[in-house]
Amino acid sequence: MSTESNKLKLKIPSFTDEIENTIRELGDNFNLLDLISDDYVSATPTNGDYIRTRRLYNSAPVYEGYVGWVNVRTGKAAPFWQRLKSYTVGDYIIPRVDNGHVFICVQSGTSGYTEPVFPVSTDAQFNDTRLASTWAATTQYKLNDIVLPTVDNGRFYICIQAGESGNTEPPWQTVDGATTYDKNASWATYRVTRWKEAGSAALFYPFGKIG
Repeated sequence: MSTESNKLKLKIPSFTDEIENTIRELGDNFNLLDLISDDYVSATPTNGDYIRTRRLYNSAPVYEGYVGWVNVRTGKAAPFWQRLKSYTVGDYIIPRVDNGHVFICVQSGTSGYTEPVFPVSTDAQFNDTRLASTWAATTQYKLNDIVLPTVDNGRFYICIQAGESGNTEPPWQTVDGATTYDKNASWATYRVTRWKEAGSAALFYPFGKIG
């Protein structure tokens, strides 16, 4: 009968064990060694799940750089939110200022011009249209202002030609990138992205200053 090593709990076969069982246990040993082996990366990860204390080593260390990064919070790694970026359902992001949470895209579209205020309530959902206002007639708009139609159509519109809006609401384009002309103002079309709070975000810090 096999026994276990003290530290890693690897299986130590006995010469009396069945060959098939020995091969299976050796395979388990290799999987465990692979799991705990050092990982080398060029930057902090932007995907995957990581436990607290997980260390990743710098694949290209330099003088005054760092040996690697250590995760101080169990959670999911994700890239930072970016403005006017196309996202699809299932994409993950984190705020540029850490709030401890990761967010998943639940409606494909384009992010807004201004970073959202990210909620921390479990499963909270919100549209990525911060600072958007409902379109208004005879209003002076400036570049990058964002408006929503008076009747929701799942899109937001960003001002690409500053000027005064018309007396009546224009017929809004619905194809991404298409332009809506509104008297002196012009608007580019984007589908609204929707996000959902999706748990804890991993948080990596550098360790081992070199030099």
